[in-house]
Amino acid sequence: MPVQRQNANDQSSSSSNSFLQQIFESRLKSEIDENDLLILLNDTELSRSFDRHSKFTIDHCKLLISAVVHSKNTLSLPEFVSVINLLYTWRNFFRRHDLDRNGIIEPYALVNILNSLRFNLSPSTLEIIVKRYSTRVDNNSPAKISFEHYVQLCARLTLLNNLMQQKSTNDSPRNICSFSIDEFMQLALNL
Repeated sequence: MPVQRQNANDQSSSSSNSFLQQIFESRLKSEIDENDLLILLNDTELSRSFDRHSKFTIDHCKLLISAVVHSKNTLSLPEFVSVINLLYTWRNFFRRHDLDRNGIIEPYALVNILNSLRFNLSPSTLEIIVKRYSTRVDNNSPAKISFEHYVQLCARLTLLNNLMQQKSTNDSPRNICSFSIDEFMQLALNL
């Protein structure tokens, strides 16, 4: 029987999954919560994969978990791998625009990234996002977006997009979503 060879991508993916499995299993649990995720993202070899200028917060971790799973507040190993793969994707887009590697991008770069990630947002929504997630050192400096704010935004948009798609009516010509007041409150409080 001939031996099949894995291509380079399969080997890389397998190696990455093995690395993530070891990181996950270091918590000695079958599922991890936001506190475990915070430790894994900031205090293990995994932290070297992300922007050196920033640290993840407990709020980041809660949002990341919500973006992947909606029915619980913990991650299994496959869900953890999904979170990390999302972070890698977002990190790669950010790095393409952070040319000086200072952990900060321009607002126009954020708009380009969001379009590349296929978040189909109107210009007025993009304007609100830039105002909300950008910071200024002083009144004379231009607005910038940090990696921390960028991750927070991507997690929120992913969560919103997933929830909206669940609630969207396919027969509606404009993809209108219908929420009860209670459902809307739960959605808003999850963000």
